[in-house]
Amino acid sequence: MASTCRPPRGDAGEVILGLLSLEKFPNSAFQPHTLFFRYPRASVRYAFHRMLAYNSPLFPATPLTMLPIVDRYILGEITKTFLGIVIIMLLILIGSGYLRFLGAAAAGTIGSEAMIRLVAVEALRLLGPILPPSLFLAILFTLGRMYRDSEMVALAAGGVGPARLFRVVLLTALPVFLLVSWLTLEIQPWANGMKRSIFRQQESSVDLGSGIVGRFNEFNRGDLVFYVEGVSADGERLRNIFVQNRKHGRLGLTVSAEGYREVDPETGERFIVLTDGRRYEGLPGDNRYTMGQFGRYRLRVEAPRVETGRQPIDAQTTASLLRSDRLSDRVELQYRLMLPLAVLVFALIGVPLSYSLPRSGFYGKVVLAILFYLVFMNLLAASGNWMESGTTPAWMGRWWVHLLMLLLASLVLLIRSPELIAWWLGYFRRRRPR
Repeated sequence: MASTCRPPRGDAGEVILGLLSLEKFPNSAFQPHTLFFRYPRASVRYAFHRMLAYNSPLFPATPLTMLPIVDRYILGEITKTFLGIVIIMLLILIGSGYLRFLGAAAAGTIGSEAMIRLVAVEALRLLGPILPPSLFLAILFTLGRMYRDSEMVALAAGGVGPARLFRVVLLTALPVFLLVSWLTLEIQPWANGMKRSIFRQQESSVDLGSGIVGRFNEFNRGDLVFYVEGVSADGERLRNIFVQNRKHGRLGLTVSAEGYREVDPETGERFIVLTDGRRYEGLPGDNRYTMGQFGRYRLRVEAPRVETGRQPIDAQTTASLLRSDRLSDRVELQYRLMLPLAVLVFALIGVPLSYSLPRSGFYGKVVLAILFYLVFMNLLAASGNWMESGTTPAWMGRWWVHLLMLLLASLVLLIRSPELIAWWLGYFRRRRPR
């Protein structure tokens, strides 16, 4: 029978339904590979839907909304714990960053509006790196509590074995994997560049009338330093000003009882104008100097030079790193790929690492898990340095860190929990057909 099915038009839901209809109408005029290039995001959603409904040991033929009660319970507990840990870690890190930005705003380096923008950008920049350890701890806390409260004993008696636990944990980890991939590959480079851009904008638009009172202010790359004791009520006049400037190797000291700011309307250059003061000028170390009085003396304040050329490596887009042949760019690209893979590695490690006997201590496993995470992050940083210095070959890259962590976790579990191996062997013997 000929198919009358038409290609879906743009909407993601229609794309998914269209792709599903190909199973009933294989002779349709449009094919999956053409739809993937036309609708990549919707096609990924379709693939994820089919993976969850695929008849396999990890993903049986059951939609996500019709998971068994036990699976939904474990998935819900892990998700709630995961969200709580993410919120706590994000608040701690954003709070420390907010204090730094608040200090910069109090010193007049950045404005209040820029501080709010920086806090938002910092939250996006930090979200990607904190999701993998948050999921790791959530799996450990949730499954560890179930072991401690003998819930796992009851579930094991009901036929819930390691494969079932891995399936639920991977169902939780897959959305986190996709989210971390998006944050690390797209959002984090943008946030790094935006953070630097905000700081450069603030440096180039420093308001000489706010945040400069009672402190030494440095401009022109250190060649101009001035101190203002006070500002008038309307904020226009500066009082009791001390200025030190260096030009052509000569050091000048200028004092004035009053002054004001001035901006050239044509060029936009900024000046400090002093009135009715005295100026001393000479060479450092020489007791000969000149002294003079003035009625009006103007000093130009240079705006910071804007950085041009190649962006910092952590602010470059992932697409540009893929096109580059530089070793440093390859190291950065592999680092961005490592964080999403760390989600799956921590999920696989978390299931066996959370095992403990009923009513036994659990927090020792948490300490061990934190140690694993610290070792992983240090090895990840060291692998990049070794790759750049040539200590490890370029073809090895940084991928070996994940394999090493899986092997190390298996070794520790064999030493610390031999009963877990017996449980797994017994489970698979019971599953073997007779």
